[in-house]
Amino acid sequence: MELRALKKKNLQEMIREQIKRYILEKGAERGHPLPTENEWSKRFGISRTAIREALRGLEAVGIVETRHGVGRFIRDFNFEAILNNLPYSLEKDIKNFKDILEIRVCLESSFIEKNIDKFTESDITEIKNILAKLERQVLRHSGEGELIETHTEFHTALYRHMDNALLINLIRIFSTIQRNLWSLHRYRTRNRRKFIEEHKNILDAIVNRNPRLARERMMEHFAEPIRWVMAQKNRGKGGDRA
Repeated sequence: MELRALKKKNLQEMIREQIKRYILEKGAERGHPLPTENEWSKRFGISRTAIREALRGLEAVGIVETRHGVGRFIRDFNFEAILNNLPYSLEKDIKNFKDILEIRVCLESSFIEKNIDKFTESDITEIKNILAKLERQVLRHSGEGELIETHTEFHTALYRHMDNALLINLIRIFSTIQRNLWSLHRYRTRNRRKFIEEHKNILDAIVNRNPRLARERMMEHFAEPIRWVMAQKNRGKGGDRA
């Protein structure tokens, strides 16, 4: 397979795709050793340096792992590497932030509606305690970073009993991105009384076991940040949450 004619900007992507195809065609599983850089180089007819960079890219997304002094092996697939890289790739781009925010709204509103009957009294007590903590922070005018941290606690508590680690991790990543937006674009929660009221409304819907209302309350809660993102996208710069 000859790749020399490919443009440099496409080379890394093509090498990675060919290595992934090799893994699929071999039916290789976790722990299976991969060919050496020299073997890949001969197979593709390109330099070992290009191969090395492509393999590093596959390591970054959790497909390949390096065992120093031994070689490279197929890694057991998990979301860890992908999730760890999401904040870096999304945090500076308002459009990307809008996309992930819309995904989060759909996920959270759907999960809370579908699982409304699974909340135990212990779950509700924990959520109430976090909400009380959030309200105290608002009353004492805590910084945005502190609010974001407690806000994350509130939302992860809503889904902890559902045993869906990916959803919890996505919420935490969203919060990391939000914290960076606060730093880069001066994003902040302006109407803090409304902010608390929105969370009380979500909790009330849970207590009353009303799935449709819980979904509506969750979507209402995210309406303001979505408007903020759209305003920043239209202006092409950062600003305050309306």
